[in-house]
Amino acid sequence: NTKIKLANKIVKELDVKTDMGKEIVKVALECIELFDTKQRDYGSTNISSSGEIGVAVRVQDKASRMRHILLKKLRGESSVNNEPLIDTYQDVANYGMIGMLLNRKRWK
Repeated sequence: NTKIKLANKIVKELDVKTDMGKEIVKVALECIELFDTKQRDYGSTNISSSGEIGVAVRVQDKASRMRHILLKKLRGESSVNNEPLIDTYQDVANYGMIGMLLNRKRWK
């Protein structure tokens, strides 16, 4: 699998030692794929117009969604339609990286 080979190459290049470090490389690559897809769909202007404050608001929205989904699960209620928890986790990770790019003046 190409993705596994790429993850292994990154692990080797970065000299990642721990099992969790190796797993997070795989997860990060999944997030990058999602980010790139959304960039092609939406572009950068929606982030550029609101900057870091906008990212903070979006992360807060995602945290609220995450809390809502987790509480429903704890209560034994059915999951939220069309909102898998993994999608929310990926969005939060990507918004964190977008915030870093904005903070470093690298967002275009």
